[in-house]
Amino acid sequence: MLQELTIQEFLEELAARKPTPGGGSVAALSGALSAGLVSMAAAFSRNQDFSEQARTLMKTLTHLVDRDAKAFASRDLKEATRVPLQTAKHSYAVLKLAGALLEICNSKVITDIGVAAKMAEAAVKGAMLNVEVNLASIGEEDFKREILEEAEEFSCPDSLAKMIIDNIETRLR
Repeated sequence: MLQELTIQEFLEELAARKPTPGGGSVAALSGALSAGLVSMAAAFSRNQDFSEQARTLMKTLTHLVDRDAKAFASRDLKEATRVPLQTAKHSYAVLKLAGALLEICNSKVITDIGVAAKMAEAAVKGAMLNVEVNLASIGEEDFKREILEEAEEFSCPDSLAKMIIDNIETRLR
């Protein structure tokens, strides 16, 4: 399982001339890293609820690292579309949690929240690229419509991430 590898081992697997892990697993890992930062920032802000929510998202996204590789290897395009969709959805939840935490956090962790926001944004955008490339190869219009409707809420994380970063930069001045 990819999630059981050391960082160095994962990077070696990623750099190898193999189809997996690939961009989908990296997007899920980016989301998990973001959630870990949000959990840490919440803990330093004495917000146990936010910390636990972020840890739950971290575990879900970590699981998606392996699920993405398995979905790709299975050659099931629908599953290979659903998994990165889940990565995008959960990473967007991390981004929203980061934004909410920023309003009430310990001022010493605001830059950690900023890094988390940018990682979550990258996770959403990367996962959505995989959704889009897979949808292009699927002929079922109902399935495509269903996926795109579900993705509508979180397919453009840019404005929320920008708002978080702008807030942080204003505080740092």
